[in-house]
Amino acid sequence: MPLSYSTADNDPRHEVATVGVDDYQPLKKPVNALAVVAQSERITVLARKTYNVLLSLAQDELRKGAEVEVHRAPLEEVVHLLRYDSNDIAVVKKHLRSMVKTTVEWQSPTTGEGSRWTVCGLLSQCELEKVRNQVWVSWAFAPALRHELLNPRVFARMNLAMVSQLTTHAAVFLYELACRYQNVAKSPRQAWRWWHDPMTGRVPDPERLEKLDYSFFKRDVLKPAIAQVNANTDFVIELVEHKSGRFINEIQFNIKVKDQRQLGLQQAPEKADLESMRQAREMGITDARVEKIVDTYGSEALASALPELRRRVESTFPAPVRDPERYLMSLMPGHAQRATANAVAREARKDPDSPESLEIQGRRRQAYETAWKERRLASIEADFRARQPDSQQQTIRDLLAAMEAQDLHPQIIKRFKKAGWSHPLVKGRFLAMYAEATIGAGWNVPTDEDLLAVAAHLGDAGVV
Repeated sequence: MPLSYSTADNDPRHEVATVGVDDYQPLKKPVNALAVVAQSERITVLARKTYNVLLSLAQDELRKGAEVEVHRAPLEEVVHLLRYDSNDIAVVKKHLRSMVKTTVEWQSPTTGEGSRWTVCGLLSQCELEKVRNQVWVSWAFAPALRHELLNPRVFARMNLAMVSQLTTHAAVFLYELACRYQNVAKSPRQAWRWWHDPMTGRVPDPERLEKLDYSFFKRDVLKPAIAQVNANTDFVIELVEHKSGRFINEIQFNIKVKDQRQLGLQQAPEKADLESMRQAREMGITDARVEKIVDTYGSEALASALPELRRRVESTFPAPVRDPERYLMSLMPGHAQRATANAVAREARKDPDSPESLEIQGRRRQAYETAWKERRLASIEADFRARQPDSQQQTIRDLLAAMEAQDLHPQIIKRFKKAGWSHPLVKGRFLAMYAEATIGAGWNVPTDEDLLAVAAHLGDAGVV
């Protein structure tokens, strides 16, 4: 059934309560739906996210006692759960339409787990209609699968807020896989080519897959997806490679749940895809091509490559760019490698024993010590200024004599005598000597409690 749009402002059928976001429950996704393989056209990352949202809303309806075949919700609620912040819903409409047309084969990475479902569409129907100036979306699942989708016996429980942080189909797939197998700490072991199509959302092409080199699959798909999941969810995923002779034959994934990690899930969603679409359109590259590039290389790589493309397009040296899309594709592998390196570095910084983390810890402590000393000196200066004038003058004479005895640079002594202790060349040395005389030799050594107080105020500002 094609996607349709109708207006029914006065139809009493539409007096339906909005599904409350505050009442939203984690998605229970059937294990057979984790490794779907596209049979008609490629599954994009936004389509997979949207399907998860529609499935979650339908399960929520069932929990509240609404047993219906056709599910309904305001389109703005679907968009909100996607963490999609654009006013342009044309992209969402396009993906809803594609889910009706896209046929898939459902399977599980675990051999023999559950039944192998027949080929069917992601959705059996979808409709948009405007009700009192609000757009509602209605959808239905294939009848043969509906019961298992809404009330699964074996499922992976996942957090859509975490899914919203992921920007490639491969990363979303890996997160779902981690949710399924977290209790056994590892995924099933399969031939590496088995993983390719479910991870990328591609339609199977045995001839193309046979020509694919594992090193490219690892570089372009596995490593970026693993880095993104490790950086944005509560899992740590590790790739495990199994050799047959000298070559990698099978792979699997070790899965570890992070210890009480606080995730910033309420942050604004990444806007790179939408901004990339706008920039690419200006250079004649279609949205469909942009989505495929993002699915393959990730939005971070595309966002960094587009400015380079624009500079080259705007330059006629050594010759005008005749095909911007082709030139962009030549840039993507290099930018993908840098994006992967950046993601790996971000993840490494989360390991307290990694060189990157130790370096940051050193910079962080130095920044805290500097801030504490500045406050300490300000307090000491305030203490000196609060003294009686006679006491101040006596201290100034004593410290001037001490400086002369230390054989300091003549310019410091000269400025002290001419401009006083508050001259910038003199002030730091003067206050340090005053502090040592009144407080003691350890006046400038903060305790752990002192640094903790500074850290609570500064955080990581200017450190990482």
